[in-house]
Amino acid sequence: MSLDRRKTLVSIALISLLTVGMGTSILTGERLRQTAYDEWISKGKIDAHRMTGSILFWISKAEVNLRALAGQFRSGLYGDQETFFKFIDDAETWDPDVTFDNVVYAKRVLRKERARYELDIGTELKVLGSPEKRAPDAFESFAVELFSNEASILSVHADLTTHPAVKTAVVTARQTPGHVILGPAYIGIDGERHAVIATATDLIGGTGVMAATVNLVEFFSQFSADYLPDGIQVRLIERDSESRATNAFIPIIGPKDPPANVVDTEVIRITSGQARWDLHWDIMPDYRGGPAIELPLIVSIGGSVVTILLSLIFYGIAMQNIRFHRMVGDRTAELSKNAMLVQLTMDSIDQGFAVWNADKRLVLWSKRCVDFWYYPRNLKAGIHMRDLLKHIAEQGAFGNGDVDKIVENELARVTDAGGKADEVFRMLDGRRVHVRRYPLESGGYVSVYTDVTERERANEELKNSHEELERRIFERTYELVKARDEAVLANQSKSQFMANMSHELRTPLNAIIGFSQLAETETYGPLGDPNYKENASIVASAGEHLLKLISDILDLSKIEANAMTLHEEDVDLKEISASVKHILQNPADKSKVDLEFIVPDDLPNLHGDHLRIKQMILNLAENSIKFTGAGGHVKVKIEQLPDKSIQIIVSDTGIGISEADLERVLRPFNQVKPNSMVRSGEGIGLGLSVVSHLMELHGGSLKLDSELGKGTTATLKFPARRTL
Repeated sequence: MSLDRRKTLVSIALISLLTVGMGTSILTGERLRQTAYDEWISKGKIDAHRMTGSILFWISKAEVNLRALAGQFRSGLYGDQETFFKFIDDAETWDPDVTFDNVVYAKRVLRKERARYELDIGTELKVLGSPEKRAPDAFESFAVELFSNEASILSVHADLTTHPAVKTAVVTARQTPGHVILGPAYIGIDGERHAVIATATDLIGGTGVMAATVNLVEFFSQFSADYLPDGIQVRLIERDSESRATNAFIPIIGPKDPPANVVDTEVIRITSGQARWDLHWDIMPDYRGGPAIELPLIVSIGGSVVTILLSLIFYGIAMQNIRFHRMVGDRTAELSKNAMLVQLTMDSIDQGFAVWNADKRLVLWSKRCVDFWYYPRNLKAGIHMRDLLKHIAEQGAFGNGDVDKIVENELARVTDAGGKADEVFRMLDGRRVHVRRYPLESGGYVSVYTDVTERERANEELKNSHEELERRIFERTYELVKARDEAVLANQSKSQFMANMSHELRTPLNAIIGFSQLAETETYGPLGDPNYKENASIVASAGEHLLKLISDILDLSKIEANAMTLHEEDVDLKEISASVKHILQNPADKSKVDLEFIVPDDLPNLHGDHLRIKQMILNLAENSIKFTGAGGHVKVKIEQLPDKSIQIIVSDTGIGISEADLERVLRPFNQVKPNSMVRSGEGIGLGLSVVSHLMELHGGSLKLDSELGKGTTATLKFPARRTL
């Protein structure tokens, strides 16, 4: 073979070798680069799932804390605001990792109980976040009675059902006693996103809920600072499917769209209570310093150089091959080390963790699971769930019967439950184990086993204590009802006696008054001595006064015996005012008191009892004249308010009533002691009490405002529904 031919062949061989060698080196380097990139992305996703587990663990601890708060609150020792503050302060030491912005207790108020409840608390229920607005009527309301932080949207007397996000949590919590419900996110008064968790304060009856708020912005900021590795960013997106055919995605933490330079995003869905969250873990280019590209560059460049250097090709390839295998071995050892750390971490936790793939085969498990599964001998990765269930059935854990049939039934039950099962089963030794499954995107799920024996025993003891308390309450209630019935019977007897006595006294009084008036007016002819006429006038006046007292006593007796009924009709207040003024003008003139009536011409009629309305105005105006000295002024003003209600104001410039006596004078047989500048008041102190009861029968109210020495103002306010 000629030299030229050899050179040609060598050239062809070298060119072929260079082409094949360099092409092989470049392709190998690209594969290694892709492998390193895939491993880098996989680590980011593993970190994302690990951090998601930390968030779920924090949510679980928050649920446990709130459940513990509700359980402690059921003791009834924290019914006022001061003890509730101390209670929440002490509770913050239970778990330093869990801190709530605000903890409130809200009482459940049904629509039929709302009016009485608002009357008891002295105010209307407010719209959550808008305390100037009244909460609309609803089938049920949850009124905030106790709170730990007043600078919160969950303020006192606010109705939690007026806010959609809060309502979702509290209503679900009331409907599922014993469970803690995480609600959707909402915007707080500080403009940041918050979430509410709630649980029923009692296991039976649903009389209230304990709710707490969490600042999601602060929580995720702290979480990012403490746990989030460099190069990974988290975005929290809420899925809102309410009244929509498809989900709406609302950004809670961070923007809805990923950053422009993001490499990959791992999306993990969280469903807890009523919250539907998507955690978007954005893997950035600087995560862990980027993928390992050193080896691919070395293989590509080194392989090309070794191929070009034909004289060192075998040596270069051998060295690169040894180096490559060494690096692969190191990488394999590192992955094995990470897997071992994950296994050691799982084995060190008191709970059992097991990972199942979509084919119901075991992928990974912790040492604690072996105990819960009765120590199977052939436990290994890839074992089918059917085989594990068969071992458990053979131990008798599922009861007696055909083992194969039992296994198929249990496998079907677990399959139907899917990745969201939540159940408690009893082991042969009496322990109770809670199993909760979390679905994986790949189609499998993670099973978490927790020994809840002590918790279940505590719940049973709590239930027994609750039943015993209910029994005692029933017995005490029976005694109180019996005592109340006896008191009502005694009061009715007293009222009946007073009514009979009043009737017996009224008949002779009418005769006394009639005959004295005949003598006073000299109906049968003149009397011989003027003193007889004066005495007859005194007798008539005294009889009229005694008759009025007896009438007041009779009215009060009827009211207390629930025998007072209203004879309602359309009442002309202008006509009543004219009649009252005619009756009182003479007493006012005798007392040298200026009597004034202000009644507008366009005043509408009022639907009520004509006699009782006249009686109320007459009583109030007569009292004002009685306790106003000479030269004083008594004014009766009737007006219609913008809300269509009508109020009657009787004011005077008399002796007034001290603040300490205002409440006392509304009770029967109580009077204000007049000073020496005004004559003693007649009567036994029934007028204002009768007026107050008559206003209650009309659905209205009596209000007294007074200052000692400056006069008194009495206001009768009738509801708008009585205005015609």
